[in-house]
Formats: sequence, structure tokens, C-alpha cells
Amino acid sequence: MSNSVDIRATTRYTLALFQQARTGGLLDQVEADLALIKSLMEATPQLREMWVSPLIPSGKKRDLILKLFSDQVHSLTLSFLRLLVDKRREDILSAVPDEIRMLSDRERNMLRAEATFAVMPTDTEKQQLSDSLEKRTGKKIELSVRIDDSILGGAMVRLNDTILDGSVRGTLERLREQMLQEV
Repeated sequence: MSNSVDIRATTRYTLALFQQARTGGLLDQVEADLALIKSLMEATPQLREMWVSPLIPSGKKRDLILKLFSDQVHSLTLSFLRLLVDKRREDILSAVPDEIRMLSDRERNMLRAEATFAVMPTDTEKQQLSDSLEKRTGKKIELSVRIDDSILGGAMVRLNDTILDGSVRGTLERLREQMLQEV
């Protein structure tokens, strides 16, 4: 989709959708719908091109949306897609799923964390890490795990823009830097 997304329009439209979904108790449904639509757009270049093309009339896009998504997404999500077409704001759709997820996470007092381990941790280790992060942040943690043997051991955790590096590799690199500074 377009790289030059209007941030103010995205925020305005996403907030309106979020408020409607929250009021109707449909946050999970709308999030799932948007994730489905995003993955279909990414997997189907023709659909993505049709969606952003200013040459395709709005009526034709609305008909196609109805045909493709009426049985797959909630009517609120379908109405949102039609609104974007009617207002010629198709370009913002690519940013909406992440914005909705961010608003939903904030609403639920939740933080998504990605932990990178050298080897697969046990369920107990994952739970201990989640508990520790919850104490540290005061938020419910949704932990995803990634394996990367290049960190040698330990773990690295990404919380939004913060990286907590408890890996063996990171420790060795910090030790090396410290030794070079002392020389």
C-alpha cells in the first residue's frame, strides 16, 4: 500500500472504529477482521492494487468488498471498509490494523513482548519471564518467543522500543567494550 499515509486521517478513522468496536464489545472481532484483511492484501497483489487504485470507481470497489468479505468479517468492519472507499481514504487501511491493536492493548493494559532465546525455554521459564515483566511494567504481558542461537545463551526481550539484553553474547560484547575503554 502507499508509503505516504496521512497520519492524522489514520488516527481519526482508527479512533472512530475503535470506539464503535469497544462500545459494541467487538474489539477482538474487529482486530481479527483487520488482521485477515491485511494478510489477504499482502498475499494478493491484485487485491491490493485494486484497493488503492484511484481509477476503479467507488461503486465497483464497494461491490467487490461486499462479495469478498461479507461472509468473513463483521458488519462493523465491512462498514468501515465501505466508509474508506466512500471517503477515498483507501490508503490508510494499511496502518489501521496496527493502530487498532495499539489502542486495544492500551485499553486492556497489555504490553506485547518478544523474547529471544538461544534454545526453546520451558513453560516455567516463559511464565517466570512474563511474571517478572508484569511486575516491572505494571501491565499484562503477552509474550512471544523467538529462537536465535547466535545469542549463545540467556535472553533478549523487546518491549516496544526498549531492549533488555540478558544474552551471553550481549554480556560478552559489553565486557569487551569495558575492557577496551580501560586500556
